[in-house]
Amino acid sequence: EKKLIWAKQTILCSGGAGQLYRETTNPEVATGDGLALAYRAGVTLRDMEFMQFHPTVLYIPGSARSLITEALRGEGAHLIDKNGWRFMPDYDDRAELAPRDVVSHAIVAQMERTSHPNVYLDLSHLKDPDTMRARFPGIT
Repeated sequence: EKKLIWAKQTILCSGGAGQLYRETTNPEVATGDGLALAYRAGVTLRDMEFMQFHPTVLYIPGSARSLITEALRGEGAHLIDKNGWRFMPDYDDRAELAPRDVVSHAIVAQMERTSHPNVYLDLSHLKDPDTMRARFPGIT
């Protein structure tokens, strides 16, 4: 059954367009089809410059990205650069617990600063590796 609903505004949630980027944590279906459909229908789009990326993934050149849960940072994991420098305190007082956009920005800035294609998520200082393996079996 079709229904006509009059509204002053409509929010279209169609998954975004993260696949526009070579490096992305967005799913393969995030191709912007919903945005294109809306644009072709004459919808006014706004705030399209905003894109969220998950800041931590498993990076293997040439392969798909696998998300690494933020819970690891919540457990105390540190982000370090190629020199072993824990850089997040340089960018935000909350360090690794800063919001995704802040962490993502800091990671990109540190990669540019070190001319290195990635940073590392360091768990080596955590006291109980068995607990980490039990809590995060798909990662550790």
